[in-house]
Amino acid sequence: MSLSIHINFNGQCQEAFEFYAEHLHGTIGTMLSYKNSPVSATQPADWQNKIVHANILIKDIELAGADVKPEQYQQPTGFNLLLGCSSENEVNTMFDLLSAGGQVILAPQTTFWSARYAIVIDRFGVPWKLNCGT
Repeated sequence: MSLSIHINFNGQCQEAFEFYAEHLHGTIGTMLSYKNSPVSATQPADWQNKIVHANILIKDIELAGADVKPEQYQQPTGFNLLLGCSSENEVNTMFDLLSAGGQVILAPQTTFWSARYAIVIDRFGVPWKLNCGT
């Protein structure tokens, strides 16, 4: 048995996974477009290059994702991806990367449980918490 996280994207799955691969040192496994899948014939021409299924491995955690039609998309709520950082500087760096074009919920700061902690929603609509326990 395994546990993965699946995220629906508003047409930005490929861009998001390429960003995560570059900045979170992830490895993309699958990036399957609608045009290269068995459901290609049922999709409109402007949707053929969108992603029907993708996965990426980041530090032994698998994220999966897909693009959903705009009328089906809902921004993720009720959870955050928690990124454990090894230093205060790494929290600051990851915060700068993830907050660019996104929404800052809580700027990096010291808390009673963390040397550096921040909350951000990235430009792809994915909510993140960044934590450094040292």
